[in-house]
Amino acid sequence: MVALCAQMRSHFEGPEHAEGGIQLQHSHRVWRQLNDLQPAALRCNAMASPSASVDSKAELTSLLEQWERDQQGSTSDLVSILTKISELIERETEEYHKADPDPFDDRHPGRADPNCMLGHLLKILFKNDDFTNALLNTYVMTSREVSLNTAACRLLLNIMPGLETAVVFQEKEGVVEKLFKWAQEAEQPLRIYATGLLAGAMENQDIAANYREENSLLVPLMLRRLQELQDKDAKSRLEFKRPSPRKTPGEPLLPLDEEAVDGNFEDAASLQHRGKEEVEEEETPALQKEESALDRPGMGMQPDLSFSLASPHKTSGRANPSIKPAVEPVYQAAPLLGPGAGGPKREGVAHSWKKPDREGGQKAKQKLNFSLPEPERSFSELSNSSWSEMSPWVIGNNYHLYPLTPAIEQRLILLYLTPLGEYQELLAVFMQMGARELLMHYIDLKLTNDAQLTFEALKYLASLLLHKKFAAEFVAHGGVQKLLEIPRPSMAATGVSLCLYYLAYNQDAMERVCMLPHPVLADVVSYTLWLLECSHASGGCHATMFFSISFAFRAILELFDRQDGLRRLVNLISTLEILNAEDQGALLSDDEIFSSRQTAKHTCMALRRYFEAHLAIKVEQVKQSLQRTEGGAPVHTQPYYKACSYTREQVVEMMEFLIEYGPARLYWGPAEVFHKLSCIQLMLQLISFACDWRTYYGRSDTVRYALDILAILTVVPKTQTLMSETVDVLDEGGSTVCTVGMSIILGVAEGEVFVNDAEIQKSALQVVINCVCAPDKRVSSIGKFMAGTPRRRLPQPTKASETC
Repeated sequence: MVALCAQMRSHFEGPEHAEGGIQLQHSHRVWRQLNDLQPAALRCNAMASPSASVDSKAELTSLLEQWERDQQGSTSDLVSILTKISELIERETEEYHKADPDPFDDRHPGRADPNCMLGHLLKILFKNDDFTNALLNTYVMTSREVSLNTAACRLLLNIMPGLETAVVFQEKEGVVEKLFKWAQEAEQPLRIYATGLLAGAMENQDIAANYREENSLLVPLMLRRLQELQDKDAKSRLEFKRPSPRKTPGEPLLPLDEEAVDGNFEDAASLQHRGKEEVEEEETPALQKEESALDRPGMGMQPDLSFSLASPHKTSGRANPSIKPAVEPVYQAAPLLGPGAGGPKREGVAHSWKKPDREGGQKAKQKLNFSLPEPERSFSELSNSSWSEMSPWVIGNNYHLYPLTPAIEQRLILLYLTPLGEYQELLAVFMQMGARELLMHYIDLKLTNDAQLTFEALKYLASLLLHKKFAAEFVAHGGVQKLLEIPRPSMAATGVSLCLYYLAYNQDAMERVCMLPHPVLADVVSYTLWLLECSHASGGCHATMFFSISFAFRAILELFDRQDGLRRLVNLISTLEILNAEDQGALLSDDEIFSSRQTAKHTCMALRRYFEAHLAIKVEQVKQSLQRTEGGAPVHTQPYYKACSYTREQVVEMMEFLIEYGPARLYWGPAEVFHKLSCIQLMLQLISFACDWRTYYGRSDTVRYALDILAILTVVPKTQTLMSETVDVLDEGGSTVCTVGMSIILGVAEGEVFVNDAEIQKSALQVVINCVCAPDKRVSSIGKFMAGTPRRRLPQPTKASETC
């Protein structure tokens, strides 16, 4: 058995040394409105008394010492010790979640929040190699005592936040097989504990592929069990004279175009008898796993954050998932050193199955404070309810695995189904057994009254939304409206962000969303803007991704502008402490600095998509004006529900057209808003600062996105004028100095910082070209700054009244 105390090198390094990944810090926006509902003791949880911390540590130490003495004792004694440790971990897990951590943050709790007691307890536990080895080797694998197996599995589930599950399940031979057997045959609660542990194993694609037959048998069993638990809950509600949560699904709200959705879709029974080639033809083309960084020329080990729709990825003989969007994980974790880490296993290297718990800074645990920018959209119960009544809706209220409740059982089943939802080979089973109807119940908090259960259901729903067939039916049967009913703020609302992002990535599904009634679509944009500003860090990240993709749909773009979306998107960058010229966020931890840089990168990418979409609209308007005055072929506008995407060459052509044929005093609404928000200076400052982010793998992407934004905006003469104004930047010594904005662009164009990076130089040169190669009537004073010599005439013919 591997030594459990082996420390990973990345545990001591900053997050920027890890390959790939994205970490976003918790939002600094404070949620206040619900704060008065909390008991004072809960609000002060982050400032727990030192004595309580000492007591928990001492209790765990005492239990481990007792185990050392009694490890050869009776089964009942061992079960008692393991149970007490589980109860202690569960108690601290509940305390940890009262601080409202990001539910998508899968880092070690000790790294996510260095002050939390849960992190300290996990560290103490994993320092005891004998105990952790015995837990898996003896109590799970060797022992035939069901009570001991059950207690060990319960404890393993509780310490999962500190485990590198891929290493555990791959290196310990036979453990996955035993868990499958227990999940099918064992008595409760061992059966459901084994199911929860299988969820961690199935997160690894190699493991899931190797156990495709076992999964094909277990998945139907779990879906039937969920149905039974829902029916039982429905009967219980009827007994108490409450309306049943089981609702008969009505007719689709939108017509289903079977040919467009998935004309070859068949039920599970027929799918099992089809050949591999036929299954490959049915593979959903909506989303693909990002290709390996080693397979992308020129990309090295940097993950690509592309949002272009991928081509179908054929299924091999192994289970192959319908691939997720090419997006980095929301939180940066240290790189794995074992199988499944993106590289071959190195012989002679001991792999720790302890998740790295590097304490990434002095960030204190955040309290639960809430604000609702749109109180009219909040649930009316919030103002008159106590925190004890509202906490199940906001953060959940049960983190104890015993006594086993129906809610816990359903959560662990959903946890197992989530990583398997991506697999095309299981889609027919999910569809035939009514997964959509089941999920429509779970995502209704008024029925579950459990934010944890609804959140797990939303994660499972997101994995199924990767499939065209499922996504189309979900939208057609009112699924989007059900998502919008989930109250804010809550853990479940953060789960909605992932569903919206995956819907946006599925172009067919997004077209159907854009065809929903206008009030519904307006609510989609409103909800996502709230997530952008007030959700957890992952919710803001997913919301940014949603808009980055959906700006291609004019229906979304128009509603985004009507709801002041540009200002709210820009605020993500303008409020970053790392852009403060005075200290550049000197008090931030390494994790927080990295997260801020990722925020800047993703926001710039979304802004570039935003201005590309508006550029196309402006070009259409100018062409229509010219057609009316000078004749020519009519200009056809793309339907509002269809996506419009453009290549780099098309964007350059549109900029050249607008510069050449646009009016001398071109007025462009989005550009004017950008000017009023002082964002030209902000982009220039960001470019200057980002050039010094030499340890950040996304540095070049951030600079290129910002340059592309400026290039589009320089079609407006006012932007060119603003480029000649001064900007506060840092010199080589770290002192604040003023420099002309255009000199920052020239420095990048000349290759002073990014050596041999042609793409960045092209983007910088495009800004220069747009400023100096406009017709005389549009040239601003920036031309004088660019060169003291007269501008050369371009070789192409020009209008009689204009020269270049």
